[in-house]
Amino acid sequence: MTNAASMQAVPVSPAAAAARFWMTRAGNGFLLGAAIATLEFAYYFPLVSERSEIGLNSLVSLLLVWGGECILLALAVGIAEYWVKPRELRARQLALAVVVGAFASALIWHTFTQFVLRDQLGVRLFNDHLGQPVIWPGLILYHAWLMLFFGGLAAAVQASQRQRVRMLAALRAAELGRATSQQRLAEARLASLQARIDPDFLLQALTRLERSYEADPEAADRLLDELIAFLREALADIRGKIRPERVSTMEDI
Repeated sequence: MTNAASMQAVPVSPAAAAARFWMTRAGNGFLLGAAIATLEFAYYFPLVSERSEIGLNSLVSLLLVWGGECILLALAVGIAEYWVKPRELRARQLALAVVVGAFASALIWHTFTQFVLRDQLGVRLFNDHLGQPVIWPGLILYHAWLMLFFGGLAAAVQASQRQRVRMLAALRAAELGRATSQQRLAEARLASLQARIDPDFLLQALTRLERSYEADPEAADRLLDELIAFLREALADIRGKIRPERVSTMEDI
């Protein structure tokens, strides 16, 4: 009883489901941003003459920028997904959500990092560690392009996985339906056999056979042969088409 109860699905409240939905999207976005930040850090590290200029602080600044942008991108796609629930986003809708989310995320987060974190709070960004001037429009286009590329790849992989899950579910449903149809057909054939071999009919035939042996043994032998042929024909109609255990049970009887 305890194991059966533990295997039952625990009901989840709508608020908990929504919180898990958004937390999952935000976590996926941060992972994407961390991947892009690591790649960019690995690209610039060999190009800097003074390795001390690009260290842990520059990597943290990259994580701050790319992580925030990709979290906003993932949340933008999540808003589009939430909007069309319970349906799923189509390919065009997903592509549009990624494009709009990439440019909007780059614009919003760069505005926040440049004018709030950098200018107001004095946080050094990656370009400050490299000593390069900040060209704001070009930087936004660069970040939007990278998020379009990597975000599009991530969205394509996710859509492919969802399609695979749907196909597997449809295949399982089809197999279950086929098995159910075969079971119903076997049960119908068994019921047909049971209707053809009616117990009252067998009782009457055996009674008649018993009386015939007393009056006319030769006629009784012919009647017995006919009864055996009838039973064999009835069993042959469904042999191999119903479950083997039921066939063996009827043969034992």
